[in-house]
Amino acid sequence: MNPILPSGKRQLALDRRKKWAISRQRLSLGRGAWPASSELVPPAARRAIRAGAAFTLVELLVVIGCIALLASLLLPSLQAAQSKARRIHCAANLRQLGVALKLYVDENGFYPLAMSTNSLGAWQHALWPSAADQVLYCPQLIPASPQFLEYFPTNQTIFPHYGYNASGAVEINPPPQNPGLGGSFVWTGPGMGNYAPASENWVRVPSNMIAIGDGMTFLPPPLLAATLSPTDPLYNIFPFIMEPQGYPGANKNHANGANMIFCDAHVEYAKQSAWLDPGDENQRRWNADNQSHPSFQ
Repeated sequence: MNPILPSGKRQLALDRRKKWAISRQRLSLGRGAWPASSELVPPAARRAIRAGAAFTLVELLVVIGCIALLASLLLPSLQAAQSKARRIHCAANLRQLGVALKLYVDENGFYPLAMSTNSLGAWQHALWPSAADQVLYCPQLIPASPQFLEYFPTNQTIFPHYGYNASGAVEINPPPQNPGLGGSFVWTGPGMGNYAPASENWVRVPSNMIAIGDGMTFLPPPLLAATLSPTDPLYNIFPFIMEPQGYPGANKNHANGANMIFCDAHVEYAKQSAWLDPGDENQRRWNADNQSHPSFQ
């Protein structure tokens, strides 16, 4: 038997029993034993929390401005990284062409002729058995030149075709023998002749002789064949600007510079101005005898 409790303690015991009864009722109704969290927070505090959780227009604009600022700071770095990746891809293409060129020379004892009949390109066709067609193009997309659009008007932007050092550093006076890799014309009779390829021994210093590189200038065919495609013309490179058209012999696809592969299959990158430098050190790299020949310029 429960002892008789004082009135105050009896009231406390009744309050406890009442609270437990309410808790059991909540559990039976699926409401949980404890009040919701919102019921534990006073109304004034709830209003303050709601007011502080929302963004004002000024705060939203500040956030958008910060995002735009970060994007503007990161965009040049991203573009520079993409440009460098394309330059590396270009160098890899040229390395494959360098290997194909070396295989061709080792097998035949001479370099590919620059052109075939009607001034169409022959050197790229000679390298196809050892190099896929796609490695003949730089991966940097550029606007087509007026010369290119004259023959192929539908190609407004192009992946530029690599050029062949067909004629060396010859701008004005033709030498007795072509200092480039494209071969020399040999007369076989009155009004008759043919091109003889440059022998392997004609290149005195393969490690200092440019073979193929970034350039989109081509020799226009004298007659437009019905099946002429952008892969057919003779694409060439040279260390000057062709006048009066103003076409440079080396491109500036990659940060105002170009990649070149040498006859020993190594690749070098330099600014366009360096490849077109009229000084002796640069000019000798375009001639098979490793001489500058100012009289040819």
